[in-house]
Amino acid sequence: MKHILALFLMIFCATITFAQSPEAWAAYEKARQQYLTQNYDKALPNLEEAVQHSPDFYNAHQLIAHCHHELGNTKEALASYQKVIGKKDLDEKAWYNIGLLYVDDKQEEKALEAFKKAIEIKPNYQKVQFQIDLLEGSATMLNPTLRTAIHMYKQRKYQEGLDETYNIKADDIDAEVYYWRGNFLKKLNKKTEAIEQYAQAVELDDNHGEAHAQLGVLHFRKKNYESAYGHLAKASELTPDDHDLMHDAGISAYHLGEYLSTIDWLTKYVKEKPESRAAHYRLAAAYSEMDYEALALEHLQTAADLGYPLAVQRMEEGFNEYKKIDYSAVDERTTVTKGRTGGLGTANPTSQGSEKKMTKKELKAAKKRAKKAEKAARKAAKRARKRG
Repeated sequence: MKHILALFLMIFCATITFAQSPEAWAAYEKARQQYLTQNYDKALPNLEEAVQHSPDFYNAHQLIAHCHHELGNTKEALASYQKVIGKKDLDEKAWYNIGLLYVDDKQEEKALEAFKKAIEIKPNYQKVQFQIDLLEGSATMLNPTLRTAIHMYKQRKYQEGLDETYNIKADDIDAEVYYWRGNFLKKLNKKTEAIEQYAQAVELDDNHGEAHAQLGVLHFRKKNYESAYGHLAKASELTPDDHDLMHDAGISAYHLGEYLSTIDWLTKYVKEKPESRAAHYRLAAAYSEMDYEALALEHLQTAADLGYPLAVQRMEEGFNEYKKIDYSAVDERTTVTKGRTGGLGTANPTSQGSEKKMTKKELKAAKKRAKKAEKAARKAAKRARKRG
């Protein structure tokens, strides 16, 4: 998405498919790229420019809050998140991040209130439930040394926290200890060692969903797509309400050339997230690889209608069934959940990019298309198996 043409098309489409002005969208897109490269301080002025042009630009307000959060600006982050929930009260990720900030600020009652608001919106939000358990003293993990280490994690004392986990008695070391060692090592940018610790966690407890998810993302970053797919598929099976994992499993399958599996996972994902323009584009690419051009065109058109720049470009060029849909231009940094920072990480607002806000009528139509796509995917799978 870094291509100049793609950026131009994105800005052009914003005037049609988004409520924001072209100037606001251009500033936001520049900031989003800076955010993805962890240049949070540089992203903020561009985000401020975006909301000056379009005061109701929800995604920009969301990213402002997240940048302040990453920079440790607690007061500014809280104020920004308040603006986010003022525009969309039912944003469980914003409430979760507000809770984390209150924990850092030692305002535990307010933190608990925020976490409970998040869990009310999304009852199976495991990271939030973990925080509630910690605050209410009912966490299943009762090892006091590990509790101390996790407290250090919240304070961003990653090396000290990692060292603390090695004070745990050998008889008390379980999957959760290895999982948290992996979290610390990942924060210290020791990715290979982190993989080893997460692997120990799933060896002891193969149902540790978040450890599988972490392994999946880290293997994906290393382009070990077979391992990535195995762990992400397992993680999604263990936590079916985490829709991002469906997406991540589908992308990993694509890189393995497992297009039927890609279609299966991404069809499930768009059924839950019908407004995900990038997922529709990736579905189009998978169908294109299998020569199901009618289905490819259908998802490509949906992605274009939602303003996905690569899809818009392809439709403007004219759909040609003999030319495969270009997947390689997709920015790989945003194809899997960014970083999956573990049980205490902030919820990332850019993992799937900015999606068009649908009206109720559009959402209903999108869900209908998703159901139709699911049926078509099943038929395509049957045809492929017969051909095989």
